[in-house]
Amino acid sequence: MTAPKKYSLKIVFIVVFVYLGTAIPLQAQDQLFGPSFSYQYQNRTMFKTGLYYAAELNSKHIIKVDATANFTWIENKFIVIPEIATTYYSEMYYIGLFGRTEFTPYTLTPKIGLSFATFIELDFGYGFPLANKGEFRPIKGFTTSLRLNIPINYKL
Repeated sequence: MTAPKKYSLKIVFIVVFVYLGTAIPLQAQDQLFGPSFSYQYQNRTMFKTGLYYAAELNSKHIIKVDATANFTWIENKFIVIPEIATTYYSEMYYIGLFGRTEFTPYTLTPKIGLSFATFIELDFGYGFPLANKGEFRPIKGFTTSLRLNIPINYKL
């Protein structure tokens, strides 16, 4: 009989967390920059690292530009793929939605996702092939990633 109470309590915590995360506005700085680290799966596992710059468009919207390197193994070979990306955050609260587009020499990947104060991001998208990487399989299809942005100029 304790199982239903246990699950009910978890549901209450989740509902309260989501409500608070979407109801309390985030007071963002004019700009943030720093390193980013992420894990992505798109036909294969990729680890990414790079730099980002984020700026307010107005008091409710943020735009971010990233330059990253994707590290992966393809057919027993270590490969580094350069990437640039642009992210748009609408009405950023502690939890907010964003749209993102990533460009590599081989793939164009539009994504949508959920962000916690622009620091932690979870996104989903679909990669459209632009070119093949030599004799390797194309990098395309559904993708998901988890990203950590670390601002080095954040004011507490």
